Amino acid sequence: MVTQDDLLLLNHLRAHACGGKCFDQSRQALSQEPGRAAGRVLSWSLGRVAAHVKRFGRKGWRCGKGMVPTGQETRVLGMVRALAAFDQPAAEAAALWLVPRGEVATLLERAMPLTAFYTADDAARRAATA
Repeated sequence: MVTQDDLLLLNHLRAHACGGKCFDQSRQALSQEPGRAAGRVLSWSLGRVAAHVKRFGRKGWRCGKGMVPTGQETRVLGMVRALAAFDQPAAEAAALWLVPRGEVATLLERAMPLTAFYTADDAARRAATA
């Protein structure tokens, strides 16, 4: 099941991983919500996660289209969701699917700020699904 939070993170992740005009739109949207400083951290983290998976990824990186995430995107979403839930074993398992064992800790560290996508105050918004 894909939640609204997943779709939001997926949209920003694709923009940072694939570039183009969507990248600028993503950075601008993040600077407005959650705010300029937090948005810069999220933008920076998205770029670092995408670059790390592109460089060290077992399967490279392929940007999907539409609402259905690719295998790599699904694992990144699951990894960030597990980090937000403080489920370290699940986060490590998802990261291990993406990168070799020696790169897992770095990827998790780079993804940690992205947990902000799953810690919204509005429980109804978090529970809504697409």
